[in-house]
Amino acid sequence: MENEGEQSASKIDPTEQSADQIDIASLDQVKPSNDLSSDFSKPKYQRLRFGLLAVLVTGSLLIFVRSVLDSGLGKPTPLIFPENIELAQAKTTNSEAIIDTKNFPFKPKYLSGQSYRFLVDNQPIDIALRYAAGTEGDIPLFLKELINIEFKDDEFRQKIVRRDPIGYYAAFTYQDRAYLTACINPRGISTVTKEQFDDNASNHVMDRDVLIGWLLGQRDLRDRRCLWTLISTPLTSDRDREAVTQKLEKIWISWYEWWKPKFPQP
Repeated sequence: MENEGEQSASKIDPTEQSADQIDIASLDQVKPSNDLSSDFSKPKYQRLRFGLLAVLVTGSLLIFVRSVLDSGLGKPTPLIFPENIELAQAKTTNSEAIIDTKNFPFKPKYLSGQSYRFLVDNQPIDIALRYAAGTEGDIPLFLKELINIEFKDDEFRQKIVRRDPIGYYAAFTYQDRAYLTACINPRGISTVTKEQFDDNASNHVMDRDVLIGWLLGQRDLRDRRCLWTLISTPLTSDRDREAVTQKLEKIWISWYEWWKPKFPQP
């Protein structure tokens, strides 16, 4: 009986053997599942790559066509300075064009300006506004080359303050005048130094309208324009310097709010 049992146990059912073989074969087919997923991802990756390539090619063609048809491409829209500006505290009493003929390293590619005089509480307030395009936004450089005011770097940085939501400005006295200065930028906050200007411009590179304008050749990714404002007033012995500085700050806020929405298109 035992021999018969051993013989029956040693017999292999052909059906069972076939099933085992199928299972092994199935396992062999399951192994390359990761390869299959990567195969599925390839077309998606390729579609994305071709899509980006198509956008770049289309953008390049649009820029080329516009460069042929539009001779003004690459030049900023000129700023028409108004003769009179009405602020919350005062009206313009006089204005005239500013012409800067001095050349110096890192001078803005395009530069035009207008000076304004206001009378606030019988105190004359002078504002020099320059529209700078293709600039580094380096106000200490502007002061040195165009106004003949020069500070050591550390000394000037101590005069910079930030007032949200407007941004940075520098307030200082030099010889017999009190000053306040800053760049009004087309996007973001006001700035004083080159580093602040660069950071502010880079913060808006991925804005949707910036990307679309760049693809259409209508604007740069980093808008390197600024309305450089220099506000000043004479200092006299009977005037408290802190009170004068506070007055300049109030005028700066009104000036900023007047010009910010009027920044010209690129």
